[in-house]
Amino acid sequence: MKNNIILWISAFAIVFVVSYLKSIFSENYPITGTIGIEGKKLSYKLDKEGFGDKHKLLLRSDNENVSAFVVVKNDSSFKIDFHKENIFLAAELNRKVTDKEFSYHLIVRNQQNEFRIPQNGEVNFIFYGKISKMLAWMFNIFLFVGMILIVRSGLEYFNKNKLTKKLLVLAGVVWLTFVMLINPLYLSYKYEYINHIITPIQNLFPINDLLILVLLIITVVMSFNKRFQDKPVSLVFSVVALILYYFN
Repeated sequence: MKNNIILWISAFAIVFVVSYLKSIFSENYPITGTIGIEGKKLSYKLDKEGFGDKHKLLLRSDNENVSAFVVVKNDSSFKIDFHKENIFLAAELNRKVTDKEFSYHLIVRNQQNEFRIPQNGEVNFIFYGKISKMLAWMFNIFLFVGMILIVRSGLEYFNKNKLTKKLLVLAGVVWLTFVMLINPLYLSYKYEYINHIITPIQNLFPINDLLILVLLIITVVMSFNKRFQDKPVSLVFSVVALILYYFN
């Protein structure tokens, strides 16, 4: 029992770490930082993507004399002022005003100085389609549960019990549902395929997700074949699946 708990915690930790690394090295990961103004901190997060028609940029400053605005650049150039919102300074990006894709930087001012964030270059931003909270929740649940089950089936190599086949079948059910139902629906809303264009089938089924599914089916078949040992096969598959997941 204790060993099973340790293996489940390990599976969760492995998927969490890989997901975190995947996120921070993504090209859409926000630019964050802190600068000092008159000896007080100003923290910023420069987002690179938003969902729906509106998105808020937030600054947090310990200096009440600070003001800021966003310089938006698309076909023209214009500014959007930040306003006080609780403990933050907030500026709202509106897709109808900024267009779907644009670049921007911030100008922060106090009584004496002016600061550009980032100091060089622009931040590229894109608006994706609006995704309901329920669909986003289902997407994340099926994705992470599927990967945790895949990793857990591999970690069964270090367990004396014989749960490998059951875990692989359960992982197969979850991952098949994710790849064939949840993810295509999520991508259809994200990229606004619904009621806009005839969607190319390859856009709804990312190749790495399909490879994981195919390899998972092969692993399940092999695990039920007496010529193969299910634990080593499952361990190798879980490692390959993690690599494909990271680079997806």
